[in-house]
Amino acid sequence: MFLMLAKTETHKIMGVPMYLPSPCISYTKDTRMNDIDFTQENAKSEIANRNYPLANSILENLWEKSNKSNPYLLFYYGKTLRKVKKSEIFVNICRDLGNDNPVMSNKWIISTLCWCLYDAYIKNYTFTNTDDFEPFLKRAKYIVDNCEQMDGTEHSKTPYFITIKKVIKIYNDKASTNYKEILKWLSHLDPDKLSEDVFHFQDNEGKEREIPSPKEFYYQHMAKSLEKSNKFEDCATICDTALKQIKKFHYRNHTWLQARMYYCKCMLQDDIETAIEEYKNLAQKENYWFMFHKISQICFRYNKINDALLYACKAYNTRFEHEKMVNLLFDTALLWQAKGDNSKAIIFFQATAFYRNRQGWFISEELNYVVSSLNIDIDKKPDVNQIQRISKEHVASIEGTPIRILGEIIKILPHGGAGFIKPKQGSSNIYFNMKDVSEKRHVAVGDIVEYDIKQVKDNKTKAVNISKRK
Repeated sequence: MFLMLAKTETHKIMGVPMYLPSPCISYTKDTRMNDIDFTQENAKSEIANRNYPLANSILENLWEKSNKSNPYLLFYYGKTLRKVKKSEIFVNICRDLGNDNPVMSNKWIISTLCWCLYDAYIKNYTFTNTDDFEPFLKRAKYIVDNCEQMDGTEHSKTPYFITIKKVIKIYNDKASTNYKEILKWLSHLDPDKLSEDVFHFQDNEGKEREIPSPKEFYYQHMAKSLEKSNKFEDCATICDTALKQIKKFHYRNHTWLQARMYYCKCMLQDDIETAIEEYKNLAQKENYWFMFHKISQICFRYNKINDALLYACKAYNTRFEHEKMVNLLFDTALLWQAKGDNSKAIIFFQATAFYRNRQGWFISEELNYVVSSLNIDIDKKPDVNQIQRISKEHVASIEGTPIRILGEIIKILPHGGAGFIKPKQGSSNIYFNMKDVSEKRHVAVGDIVEYDIKQVKDNKTKAVNISKRK
């Protein structure tokens, strides 16, 4: 019995490389191993030429005709299956061979299987159906159990890190995040082996983007999960370690780590006043609403009602993010209620209910009771400027100095006597009269200004005491 094999040569037809068969070589069944060795070399040559479809066809034919015991043949077959995006075929081959097959003890086969599992079942997985979540986790666990975490920039040589990263992303995408499970998966990583290199890429619009380094990813999610799990001491230690180790942070992640560290110190009840003061200084410097909200919660925890309301009100004069602020709005309503000012409490309760209802989020029994007993209309859109004005006036009454709002002139009306300002950290544009610009100076579109807010007729507001930012 004779088998016919063909080497390939590269020719160009109309300038396009074409792989054409060269003269056939014949050999007998008695030279079967030489047959396999030779044709594997032939396939390897095509791999080197990046002609993966042809290499895959050669190896597929060889594997089907083999006795399924050559790990090197299977390794190269798996390699080309990945290149032609048929990783699932390799997974099925390994499943059919079974764990007891000697071929499956080969480290190169296991490595290829891990990559194919990642390609076929992990890489593009999205949490859309709870039925396939457990199989996803089992496959991810197989990869982690059978791969090795590489040092530094070599982490991409195995799917170890990117599999753990994907699992953590899926847990965060779920409606109810399981921080205990995230901590378990993060425990598989050795932070000292993780790279600090930031990955740069271009998005679909050609803009330069970057994502955090593997080391920063680890500390970012470890700190958050520890805080959410009320492991405050461990979280403070992790944050401190990250801030000392990482030389360059992506975006403002160093700020989030500082915030978590100060918050955890406040929760530990060790020198509370100093811890609160550190957090206050950070919040004043960074001017993020969620930091002021955290301080408000801390003060409320220690029965500092006046301070809690002060910092809750400060939050509304930063960047106003409606849906994200629902818990802040509810907390502020409770604080106004505790101060005995029900009229202001209703305004904040109404805003809370409106945004929760609009997003289809859960409305607690306590909030439902307030809505029912006070006849609150949850379909009425809240007046953001009113919320900011109430908060600004309260801060001014406590600290003695009004908070100036920063904005940009975005429109001057045709008559030139009025226009609109877009707040730098707010959501709604605000009307102004040119007569309210101080120093008798006119402003133009694009100018940066500072201003106060004044309530006028029908609960509307306008900008006053406007000064051009020098």
